Amino acid sequence: YDPLARYTQLAKQLKQQRGFKTLEHERALRTSNPSLGSLAPRVDRPSPHELSYDPLARYTQLAKQLKQQRGFKTFEHKCALRASNPSLGSLAPRVDRPSPHEL
Repeated sequence: YDPLARYTQLAKQLKQQRGFKTLEHERALRTSNPSLGSLAPRVDRPSPHELSYDPLARYTQLAKQLKQQRGFKTFEHKCALRASNPSLGSLAPRVDRPSPHEL
């Protein structure tokens, strides 16, 4: 009976598996409050397609819908663009000289 040889042979069988949790740890996980990423349903709303009444959660859900699109211009900005004089590179025709094909 050699204890070192016995230990080396039984080492793989005595090793705990990956993710092993003790009985106390499993009890604590069952009694703790589920995190936001768990599969437990949210208590403050009846189904996933409805919005929460919690102001912070509601704002984060509506943020994508309330975000303005790229290039959005206010009504005042559009009025200023329409009233301003077009620059030389714009698509508006030049008024101060005739076209190149005209004499």
